[in-house]
Amino acid sequence: MKKRNTVVKSLFTMSVLALTGFVANGQLLETMGTVGSGTQTISAREAAGNFDLTALTYVGTADMRTTTPSTGYAGASGSYNTLIQAQETFEMQGVNAAGCRTNDSIFFGVHKSTNASTGVDFLVLEYSNDNGATWTGITFPALPTGTGTAKWHKVGTALPAGAHVANLRVRFRSTLVGTSSSNPQFRIDDIAFSCGSTTSCGDPTASINVSGATVICAGATMPQLTSTTGIVDPFYQWYNQDGAVSGANLDVYTPSTSGTYHVVVSSEDGCEAVSEEVYVLVYPQVEYCPITLEGCEGKEVSACVNVKASDLIFSQYVEGSGFNKYVEIYNGTCADINLAGYELQAFHNGASFAGVPTFTIALSGTITAGGTIVIAHPSATAWTGTPNIFSANLQFNGDDALVLYNGNTSSVADIFGSVGNDPGSNWRDSDSTSATFGWSTENKTLVRKACVYSGITVNPALPGFEGFPTLITEWDTLSQDDVTGLGTHAFGASSYNFAVVSGTGIINNVVDNCVTVEVGDVNSVIEVTGTFCTFNNCNATPGQINVNVNCAEGRAMKTSSNTPAADLYPNPTTGSVMINFNTTSEEEVSITVLDLSGKEQLTIQNGLLEKGTHRMQADLSALAPGTYLIRIASASENQTLRVVRTEK
Repeated sequence: MKKRNTVVKSLFTMSVLALTGFVANGQLLETMGTVGSGTQTISAREAAGNFDLTALTYVGTADMRTTTPSTGYAGASGSYNTLIQAQETFEMQGVNAAGCRTNDSIFFGVHKSTNASTGVDFLVLEYSNDNGATWTGITFPALPTGTGTAKWHKVGTALPAGAHVANLRVRFRSTLVGTSSSNPQFRIDDIAFSCGSTTSCGDPTASINVSGATVICAGATMPQLTSTTGIVDPFYQWYNQDGAVSGANLDVYTPSTSGTYHVVVSSEDGCEAVSEEVYVLVYPQVEYCPITLEGCEGKEVSACVNVKASDLIFSQYVEGSGFNKYVEIYNGTCADINLAGYELQAFHNGASFAGVPTFTIALSGTITAGGTIVIAHPSATAWTGTPNIFSANLQFNGDDALVLYNGNTSSVADIFGSVGNDPGSNWRDSDSTSATFGWSTENKTLVRKACVYSGITVNPALPGFEGFPTLITEWDTLSQDDVTGLGTHAFGASSYNFAVVSGTGIINNVVDNCVTVEVGDVNSVIEVTGTFCTFNNCNATPGQINVNVNCAEGRAMKTSSNTPAADLYPNPTTGSVMINFNTTSEEEVSITVLDLSGKEQLTIQNGLLEKGTHRMQADLSALAPGTYLIRIASASENQTLRVVRTEK
């Protein structure tokens, strides 16, 4: 297909585009644009060419703002809008409405700042057909009043016969007398009408065919998006969540990164159509925390491998009854993280990224590698554990999106749901033939699958109840108020395989993700591979454990093959555990309790013991519920045992 010589103008939504089936001289589609930063005067925005319809002229005393973006009605475009305060105006000049008829209407989004305002009390919509010499009012319906009505509304009204001219001016004006802080204030966005014309496009269509998977692993072959359309001699412009994609103006497009993609198809005579949106999710390749072990030839050394996450992730979501709201966050990185700078943001009922979050909870404290924090509403009672952070702001239902934001890097660490899109009552799987039918974000507890090691960092800007595309692939569901596992999170592969790929080390024992290696006479490399979720196929990159020969005594210390294995009882335990072990000589013995990241939690024994059988009690009651390693080490022997600490 041929390339278009100029970039297709920015269009605000599929729902408004559904109105457009005629040539351009019979349309008005103004979303106030997306390019720019912060507050602008109308004249500055006009001079910068940042309105959608650059052929028109824009004047007035109102300001252009990105705050309070338009949401909540069909065709809401978010981003910029016009803030009209006392005695201020917003005017569009040069509108061609010559093709309009008596049954054509003008539509616009309006936000009022107070519940009491009807909109028509101090806001006037006017037109002029004589270059502004005289103005005639256009009556539009009053807005509802009462609690919760100070929000965005979509308004439509007939376009008067006197406005059916080729050089129309349209103006919004506040009649309120007062200062800029006086109420009510109004915001205007998404001004549109579609009028009759001698050239009809019929029913213009555009759709996307996808070849290949849309959930893939970095480095794999990306999916190919191919547009089909009913428009004759079409032009193409592809978009993602950041706007028009530069150079993407053919009927086929191959994305390179995560994002929500769609295509706008148009023709020179003004026919335009927009496709559905396709979400592409690219997972990073699997990485493991680096491990280097040292020991004398013949000595046993042990380590537990851990998958490496690039940042914190949401690991459990509890949308319980009443105030039973909990959010668990997991640290799958290789180091402890100071939470200063992180925050939990909530976007209620389709609130947009372009606006202010409904609430923000600043995080504090430190989250250890392999550890969790739990945020709870102060009145939550479903969990008997102790949350790390309480906040009365933690109120959400199944239609509210959550964002874990890293202020230290000014980036999103993870997203739950779809920001800027109201799914109704919840996001859900509504396919009655699906094994996950009935899974939803309402009245449920959701637990992140252990094999998910990367957060959702690009918003899946998809509408409707199916707009949370990773709900059934990344999460397991529990019933309402079921807080099983809250406070701990299983993380990593479902199984691990260890193999010596170089050197003379010998693998003596493997338990889950932990391995015991006998040091060889030269340095060795142990390769580890894990089995992860099948939905992203990210199993390609192995990890490595480096086992280096380093013996300060300059002599070999072989592990005794006659030493009976140590054992624990009871296991699992709610508090104390008895350790039974043997020594083959009088020697220094160290017994430590480690978490699964290898970080020491307790020291049970560190000193000289006589030869023989020993019983020692380890009190684990001060540790959080979870799985721990008990390491018994001496000059002649190393053993590692696994113990599970459960809730009382």
